[in-house]
Parts: sequence; C-alpha cells; structure tokens
Amino acid sequence: MAEQLKSLDLTSQPPEEYLGEHGSTRFHKNPLGIDICQYFWPAAPGVHPKGILVLAHGHGGYLCFDWLRPQGPNEHCVYAGSFVEALNAAGYAVAGNDDRGSGRSGGLRCYCDSFNDYVSDLLDVARSCTTLGIRSFNQGLPVFVCGMSRGGCVALTAALQEPSLFSGVICLAPMVSLEKVAKQGLNPYLRPVGSLLSWLIPAMPLLSTNRNTMYPDLQEAYDKDPNCYHEKTRVRNAQEYLRATEWLVSHQSELRLPLLLFHSDGDTQTDPEGTKRLYQEAQSTDKTFVSPPAMWHILLKEHGNEKIKQQVMEWLDARCTPAKPA
Repeated sequence: MAEQLKSLDLTSQPPEEYLGEHGSTRFHKNPLGIDICQYFWPAAPGVHPKGILVLAHGHGGYLCFDWLRPQGPNEHCVYAGSFVEALNAAGYAVAGNDDRGSGRSGGLRCYCDSFNDYVSDLLDVARSCTTLGIRSFNQGLPVFVCGMSRGGCVALTAALQEPSLFSGVICLAPMVSLEKVAKQGLNPYLRPVGSLLSWLIPAMPLLSTNRNTMYPDLQEAYDKDPNCYHEKTRVRNAQEYLRATEWLVSHQSELRLPLLLFHSDGDTQTDPEGTKRLYQEAQSTDKTFVSPPAMWHILLKEHGNEKIKQQVMEWLDARCTPAKPA
C-alpha cells in the first residue's frame, strides 16, 4: 500500500505528463486562504485560437483525473491522447482548477463550507485566464464553461451568476437534481436533520453514494487512486449539494446562454430527469439535450465516449468558427 501511495503521489508525477509540452499551473490563494491549483493548456502552436474552455471536475475526483486520459488502475492520468490535447489541437485553450480539498489544491479533502466556494474558484479561473499573458488565452475569444457531475452544477451556477462572462455551457451528467440519491440508504432519514448535523458535525463522512457496477474497471481506477476521495460524502457537503441544486432548479428558467447537455437514462449517480427539466425550462434559444444510450455516469471514459467528444467539438466549432462569406 505504501508503494502504491508513493507511485501515485501527485508531487512525483512529471509535469510534462499532465501538462504536455506547453501547459502550466498556477497556485492562487483564494479568499479563504486556501491554495487553489489552476491549470492552463494553450492551443497548439501554429493553430489559430478559436475559443477558451473552462473545465470543472466532479465530486471525489480532481481535474486531471476527470479530464485527462486514463491509463488504468495504479497509473496517473496523462495529457497525451486526452480530450484536452484534442481540444488544444483544434484551436481551443483549456483551463480549470482542482476544487478546494481536491487534487493539488489545499484544504480538507472533499469538503466545502459553502458550495459557492467551488463556484467562486472556477469564476476566478475564467476571469483571470485572459489576463496572465498565457499564449492563446486571448481577450475577446469566446469563453465556454464545461462541467461533469458536481462540476456541471458548478458550471451552471457560475453561468447564472455571471452570464456575461461566458458564451455557452456544456454539461456531462450534471448534478442538477439529487432527489433520486436522497432516497437511497440512510439518506432519507438523515435529510430531515441535515441542517443540524451540518452545524454539529460538518466534516463527518456520513452519506452514501453509488458505485460504478456497469464499468468495474473505471471504479477500480478510482478506488486505487489515493488522490481521489473514498469515504462517504461529508455532512456539510451533502447539505450544500442539496441547497445548491435547489437553488439551481429555482433559477434554471433564467438561463439564456447556449446549452449542450448530456445525460444517460442509465445514470444512478445524478438524476437525468433533472437535466431534462433544465433543458425544458431554460430560456436559451440555442439548446441541445443528448441522452447517450447504454452509458452510465462517467461519460468521457465509458464506451461511446468518442462520439460524445466529437459532439462537443462540433458544437464548439459551430459557435466559434466565423461563417465563410457567401
């Protein structure tokens, strides 16, 4: 076990493995005094920059684990061959951060005082990425925000808080509703006293989540990465997730930005019905909902992921590439 922990220690991974030849990181101290690791992958040299994509990761993971190419259990995820590399090659600069308590960022693992901690850290990356002098993160380029699972809720909330900052939102199995999860295990009994428990024992790991039984190899890779969070959801987080999704549902009709939403009907981690209601109620005139068949929750790693990546790329290209003159 000690050898496994050492081999997957993030500080031991060569930067070029997760940043590629041209990427970089920046540690930014947020208003809570926590060091947040921000990542910047510029568009490939010689490629005309089309736009900027700001990424958000899910609960328990971290940015590189969710968005870079997996190599299997006991191996780091890498930039080479990843969706991020493909986006860079197509002319998109990509940025994001490890949430507080995740990956290379500081803080108690997988804990937040407020869900808005995650949102404000993502907004900081989105605002600052064009001010740091990093090649291809050019001011004036359209900026899109893209989140998976919990990161989908972060992305949508950020877009609602600062719609003028973004040109569109992409969500992969977003955490829009937790009604299905709230009915599982002990969760229904804990929910009525959630506020009290959040005040008394905020960091206690108490609430259960589902495991990936459809793709056990992906579950094994998660289980064997010591940088992922393996305990039950902390009480404060569970309460904040419920509060955040309730706020999102009450404000989703205010969304007017272009939307691209993916959610499989087979998802048992987050509720596809919540995403369908979001699609129906958003005022966006440019909105697309895709229900990938025979998939679960980790859409960028499961069978069929290449089609989803292609759909994302085509959607971005259609909104970033200037129309040819008639």
